[in-house]
Amino acid sequence: MGVFGALLNGWLFATFIHSHLLIFKSHILVFNLCAASLGRNLLGFPFSGSSAVAKRWLFGPSCCQLFAFFNQFFGVFQMTSIFVLILERYIQVKFYKREKSVYIRLYWTLIAVSWINSFLFATPPLFGYGLYSCDTTGTSCTFLWPSMSSGAKQLGYAVPYILICGLIPIVAMFYYMGKALRLEKIFYKGEQQREQKCLTQSAHAVCVGTLALWIPAAVLAGWQWVPLLIKGYRPHVPPTLALIASIASEAATTVPVLCYLAVDERLRAALLGRMRKQYALLQPERAKIYKRV
Repeated sequence: MGVFGALLNGWLFATFIHSHLLIFKSHILVFNLCAASLGRNLLGFPFSGSSAVAKRWLFGPSCCQLFAFFNQFFGVFQMTSIFVLILERYIQVKFYKREKSVYIRLYWTLIAVSWINSFLFATPPLFGYGLYSCDTTGTSCTFLWPSMSSGAKQLGYAVPYILICGLIPIVAMFYYMGKALRLEKIFYKGEQQREQKCLTQSAHAVCVGTLALWIPAAVLAGWQWVPLLIKGYRPHVPPTLALIASIASEAATTVPVLCYLAVDERLRAALLGRMRKQYALLQPERAKIYKRV
């Protein structure tokens, strides 16, 4: 699954570099999400995949800390990137209602927030605020959930992490998806707004699909942490649950490419390399580039 995700996201990454079809500012945020997914594929799979084959962690304690840091970083990065993508879709239709344009600096600000937020929540366990260690399978390294007796430093990281990187973004995403859909039904009625509606549908499909594949990981976290908080012991985790959570998390990195292939006509044309055949998707002055004389 890691190799398949890396190939898909590498395909999307290369498309953003060379394709002239991707001209909307919103595509910058899609590229940001692609970078998050590709980073998780490239930095995670070589370590966890080989360790899974050997049935133990192969790379020592220092590499375990580094791997867990990047795993945490790109996990938070994915969540934040999806959130800013959903938020941008709402802002876009809201500004359209007010007959204003969304400035490019907003997009770079949202991208900067994604990177900074990910770094802030991946770094503390390296300095004792939280703990990175091997997971229950012994083949991967991740954040170790603390108990009530772990102290303020451990809980002081875990609780804000759950709220800011989990619960709040998820609630906000569904709120802004509902708001954007209602506003689009009112204001996006012409053919000119068709592509904006496709972008919104793609972003919403990415959000729902990714969150659905993160459910096993959320169940695994709850299975480990709730008994630890209430009764003070770390329960046995079913190997099947740990395996499903790992595979589903890897599969979540493929969702953006598959959703945009299925829903977004312009991005699908770019991904399939049919730029000349799809020049009608462009504005007339740009379409001339692709017309054969």
